[in-house]
Amino acid sequence: MSGFDTEGKKYGSIEEMWGVELEDKDWYNKAAEYWAKVPPTIDGMLGGLSRISKVDISTSTTFLKYFLDGKYPSKVPGTLNALDCGSGIGRVSKNLLLPIFQCVDLVEQNPKFIEQAKVELSNFIQPSSSSSSLPHFVQSFYCVGLQDFVFEKLYDVIWIQWVIGHLTDDHFIDFFAKCKKGLKENGIICVKDNTSKESFVVDKDDSSVTRTDEHLRDLFHKSGLKILKVLLQ
Repeated sequence: MSGFDTEGKKYGSIEEMWGVELEDKDWYNKAAEYWAKVPPTIDGMLGGLSRISKVDISTSTTFLKYFLDGKYPSKVPGTLNALDCGSGIGRVSKNLLLPIFQCVDLVEQNPKFIEQAKVELSNFIQPSSSSSSLPHFVQSFYCVGLQDFVFEKLYDVIWIQWVIGHLTDDHFIDFFAKCKKGLKENGIICVKDNTSKESFVVDKDDSSVTRTDEHLRDLFHKSGLKILKVLLQ
């Protein structure tokens, strides 16, 4: 599997690319530095494409409802709790997950985004002084990269959007293996991300890799997962 980076360097294989990119052990630090410069806004989260947010949420809702409405009979997840991975400022949690799930947790490595998420989701955070409980609420904010995240409970749905490119192949496999163990009975993992057509592409600006569909399927297989449904947005 060949590929290239955004500076024009070509690689004969994915192994060669990782050998180069991981040599200085700075892959994740470069990504963190990039996102530290991004404003905590919808436009920042979507790379200047905030106009696509409504379409994105609508398509995601359609995909999720397919399973929740029992159209895949052997996998009908519950709606008690969900995990939003690479949550940014909480756009997906607020508009997709919280209208459906009783409890949502967020995982995001950028402290600035976590703080803004608390503002964006303030109506879903249970006041410590309140004696009544909210019908839909955020329970936990985890400020940590996915490669270091440790599951503390089981989830009905784990939603992972536009973030897996920051994981190395080895950490990708490890993380999704942990996700599998972090599911309740009939729970599902939903992954929404970009793919490349023929070759992998390394973005030197934000330290990420866009993988081909074939590459992703191979990594999911190595993680012990089965693909149930694919939808193109």
